Amino acid sequence: MNIKTKGSFVILGMAIAAGCIGLSFRAMGETTAIVGNCAEFDCPELLNQLEESFPEEITQATSQCSEPQFIGMDVWEQNDSRRVSLNCWNAERDNDGEYREGVPLGQFPLPGEEESFGSSWGCYNNPLCEERVSALQETYPEETRNHEIQCGRFGGELQLVVSEARQTVDIQCVFSAGVTLVDTDDDGVSDGENGNGTLVDNILGSFPLP
Repeated sequence: MNIKTKGSFVILGMAIAAGCIGLSFRAMGETTAIVGNCAEFDCPELLNQLEESFPEEITQATSQCSEPQFIGMDVWEQNDSRRVSLNCWNAERDNDGEYREGVPLGQFPLPGEEESFGSSWGCYNNPLCEERVSALQETYPEETRNHEIQCGRFGGELQLVVSEARQTVDIQCVFSAGVTLVDTDDDGVSDGENGNGTLVDNILGSFPLP
């Protein structure tokens, strides 16, 4: 049975991010300010390192943030690994100057910690689900690892959709889209959200049922 992968996922994510506040694509070579919490890294240098590892993805993300908007970066920890959130912030503060709004551009592994980056599997201590995930990872290691990274970039969770009739299992990524972030202290790091956005699920690939 053939394995199929949905190539529209990245395009979908970009369209969602760009559509949130109507971001325009910046011209090649145009610079945008970069601020935030970058741990032991200098923020512009950290962005350069990420671009070396993910050239197409970083270019797509940063192209959605044009002057006078600016990029905010935040290094944080999840599941014993650190990752980097990229956000795009409005130039002007909103709600009578109370806060600044922005949108997420994606998440990436901190340089040197790529092996531990990725989305989790939503099995919730279901032994059959965990067994199927393990079987898929063993049989299709490259494909499942790519899905973990792909979904992780959107801060999503991977879930299995089983069809006994077709004897197939779909891997879907569930993530929140259309989220508006809030920065109250102008440090380029999100302090919360204005609304929870919309829950989106996207099928990344289909495999024979293990």
